[in-house]
Amino acid sequence: MFLPENIWRRRLESEHSEMRASGIKFETNADQTEYTLNLHGKGLAKQGDAIVEKDSHTVQIILLREYPYPGGIEVYWLTPIFHPNIRAEDGRVCIQLVNDWSETTNVLGVVRALQHLLENPNPKDPLNKEAGKWFAENGFTGGKAKKPRVVT
Repeated sequence: MFLPENIWRRRLESEHSEMRASGIKFETNADQTEYTLNLHGKGLAKQGDAIVEKDSHTVQIILLREYPYPGGIEVYWLTPIFHPNIRAEDGRVCIQLVNDWSETTNVLGVVRALQHLLENPNPKDPLNKEAGKWFAENGFTGGKAKKPRVVT
């Protein structure tokens, strides 16, 4: 399912304007279909066998031609992260918002959901099984991980 081209373009322009008005710093491509932005918040990353805290995260949101209908958005974590709901191999993000997408959801809502996901991982339904196990055993509270430890 696709919106007519002119309506789709207006929707993209509206999304871009709303993001600018939000004060969130981001970059887009010329078509306004790819957003790259930094999120700030406590997360974890692996450095060798150590798990360390990381405060700055780069994400990419891609609006496909099917946007704003279900299946019309892809979200990737570009910086290394150790998180149960982010696939380690390619940074693909699993958020319920993407799974339950509706045409009334917008890019700003996705950004807010990503911030929430960063600080509230769900180890019960992991894309990254190793991170899911670690988070289930060690927890993650208030956007701050318990003391990092070496994972073997």
